[in-house]
Amino acid sequence: MTIVDTASTVDLGTEYDFIVVGGGTSGLVVASRLTEDEDVSVLVLEAGANRLKDPKIAIQGLAPATYFDPDYDWCITTEPQACIAPIQLPFLQLAQPLGKTLGGSSAINLGMVIYPSKSGFDTWEKLGNPSWGWEAMERYFRKFHTFTEPQEKLKKEFMLDYLNGNHGTDGPIQVSYGSEEGFPPFAQAWPRAWSTLCKPIDGDPITGVSIGAFNNAATLHPLNRERSHAGNAYYSDDVARRPNLRVVTEALAEKILLAKRNDSFDSLWATGVIFVGKDGQKRQVSARREVVLAAGAVKSPQLLELSGIGSKHLLAKHGIECLLDNPNVGENLQDHGFVPFSWEVADPMTSGDQMRSPSVVEAVMGAYQKARVGPLSVNALASAFFPLQDQDLKPISVRELLSDLGQAGAEPRVVREQICAPDECSAQFTLAPFQLNPFPGDSISQLLGLGTEGFYASIIAVLNHPLSRGSTHIQSADPREPPVFDPRAMTHPLDLELHARHVLLLEKIRDTPPLRELFKEGGRRLHNDGQKVETLDQAKEEVKNRYTPHYHVCGTAAMMPRESGGVVDPKLRVYGVEGLRIVDASVFPLIPRGNVQSSVYAVAERAADLIRGLVVEQDDRKGL
Repeated sequence: MTIVDTASTVDLGTEYDFIVVGGGTSGLVVASRLTEDEDVSVLVLEAGANRLKDPKIAIQGLAPATYFDPDYDWCITTEPQACIAPIQLPFLQLAQPLGKTLGGSSAINLGMVIYPSKSGFDTWEKLGNPSWGWEAMERYFRKFHTFTEPQEKLKKEFMLDYLNGNHGTDGPIQVSYGSEEGFPPFAQAWPRAWSTLCKPIDGDPITGVSIGAFNNAATLHPLNRERSHAGNAYYSDDVARRPNLRVVTEALAEKILLAKRNDSFDSLWATGVIFVGKDGQKRQVSARREVVLAAGAVKSPQLLELSGIGSKHLLAKHGIECLLDNPNVGENLQDHGFVPFSWEVADPMTSGDQMRSPSVVEAVMGAYQKARVGPLSVNALASAFFPLQDQDLKPISVRELLSDLGQAGAEPRVVREQICAPDECSAQFTLAPFQLNPFPGDSISQLLGLGTEGFYASIIAVLNHPLSRGSTHIQSADPREPPVFDPRAMTHPLDLELHARHVLLLEKIRDTPPLRELFKEGGRRLHNDGQKVETLDQAKEEVKNRYTPHYHVCGTAAMMPRESGGVVDPKLRVYGVEGLRIVDASVFPLIPRGNVQSSVYAVAERAADLIRGLVVEQDDRKGL
């Protein structure tokens, strides 16, 4: 891909039809789709740099090297999380990587392509969002990508016969299994272990209704095995050459310009954006039609508040004039939390912990650079989705459990109803063929740095539908100051009860052939002081000690009725403001199951259609 000096502001116009704030996963989708019409001009402002040729981005396996590096990451740290703090660290803070580069988090994530559940999006519609159910959204999960079928060798090894769904055929993002050489033996053992447990997958995950274990594809180009992300796919060479699209990187948006439409306090119009470029100069650009906010679930609410949209009490505290009082801004924050267990492997060659050795790194890089093969040419993570089960893998009635725990009326009600459905998957399990050691929590280098002596592989348990809700809010009127980010992890008592029951299954999964044979008999554990977790109380302690954010933050400018906590309407328009939409994960009213990347792409694709008017007729039939 040709690299141009996107940080330059030479010949920058003073007015565009649309200004997109955020050149990440969602922003570049919308910009690319809007400028398919040559009569529409779009300016994209991205705070991070253009690093499209950087190997840490291009090579998916090097992603951890970008975390908490300010060249790639916003480097957010949470407020102290009391409900998960171990005794020895009562003021535990957690790291929260967020992409700060062209392509956003799609340029630095681990690349897994995981699809949400049908019931999850149907619940979005039940919350007061017509045409946001699975029937309307399903096609957008195909539109964003092109799927390349795996090689016959991989189909057999990974038991991929279930891949019979309707996948994408011409979308910008490349989804594949990469090379057929480079997967560790854990990848082949994963689906077979679940089959041993009589829990094989029952359908293609892209259909939104499957349960079971699977080897997921990734955002890998099938030929060059490089990361496919919003920065190089939606902003390809051809797109970058469009005369009606201008992308400016290293451009920090400081404020959305708002004008009053009339004398009404609650009727505003977004007229443009103030930003500071790489040269340090402050500039103002006007939007003829709309400002589109795509800065992500932490930065989008921050910019709303800096611009005078949010809680009037919070804004007054920081000396910001409140132009629109909506205390819902920055609330409803959700994230999946995961708990990793790591066991010593039988053969060190099967563990990614080998990458501690400079000679191994040299060999692996050499194989990738010369022939695009080896561990860096694949994505070795694998997943599973399951409803709540006991240690014998028998279904647990969530409704009865809630009643027994005195939580039959637990709120949010929609989440309670969802997790009580018999086929709803409360847990995601993920295989990672390397060690994961989260203590003390605020250090990504500790979690992913392979710092413990020995060679390990891990299985993690993920809470798909958390009931806890957090917030993110400005701590000053300075746009360079990070917000106060408080996920309030595990503050809802049901989250601990559910998550501990997921965690309790990890030892059983590890002990199931053929996975069992890949771990060292009598080998070390990095969890529970090296002891096997066998009771629910032990599992609860491990949730508190090893809880880790999954970096799937969403919900902070929710698409819901305003009286129910909403910030945007079903057309993603900010309540009370004309010409201002939000198109990123902050609009998610409920967090989807699994990794959220595919949902961000799908929502952004639909947002582009909404802006272009391609779904107006459908929505009007729904009474909007």
